[in-house]
Amino acid sequence: MQIGTELVVISSITTVLISAVIGAYLGRKWLSQEVRLLTDLPLVFAIAFVSQSFNIMIVTLQHIGLLQTTMILFRIRSVAIGGSIIPILGAILQIWTPSIQKYHNRIVFLLGLYWVLIALLGSHEELIMILTIPVMIILGIMMMFTFIITWRTGRLKEVRSELMIISVLFGMASQILRVPLLSTSLFYVPDVLLTISMVLTAIAFANPWYHRETKNRLETSLYMVEIPE
Repeated sequence: MQIGTELVVISSITTVLISAVIGAYLGRKWLSQEVRLLTDLPLVFAIAFVSQSFNIMIVTLQHIGLLQTTMILFRIRSVAIGGSIIPILGAILQIWTPSIQKYHNRIVFLLGLYWVLIALLGSHEELIMILTIPVMIILGIMMMFTFIITWRTGRLKEVRSELMIISVLFGMASQILRVPLLSTSLFYVPDVLLTISMVLTAIAFANPWYHRETKNRLETSLYMVEIPE
């Protein structure tokens, strides 16, 4: 049990740090764009990762005894989880349903309203998780399908889509297993899986392969320009 608790704490701290760094990196990347849209992937994922970092930070403080495990904090965490999920719906709608763009804000608003009502009015933790986790799984599957398409078509070279597919799988497994493993000796597994998901996501967005290829192409172009005729 002690080893499991230590794994949860280590995994949680690692997840908080990685999520915060990714969120800051993507937020800065979005601000550096000449044209900025609220549905741009860098902004969407920046909000998602900052919200997730806040959620896991509360969990970590509870594990190390600095915060009590209360229903109020669970509700706050649930709202924070919504902050990491709802923006992704906006990106998915922008990618797959541009023909109904005028309804996008309404759809996102309705999901946000549903999530907040469940988080604030749900009678107990299990009910809140039962009513929100399926939404997370559905959006996760849709996002994974999106990355499968970008991986096969090469449309999103800035991000390693194949790593994001694996990351989403680990993230969904973390959420699906959290409830059934909560009262077992394997309670730490969801947190470890989430940390693995974050590490893969960090590598996917940092994408050193893309930057290396871009640098090589630039150097080749400059070399060709300097060659005298």
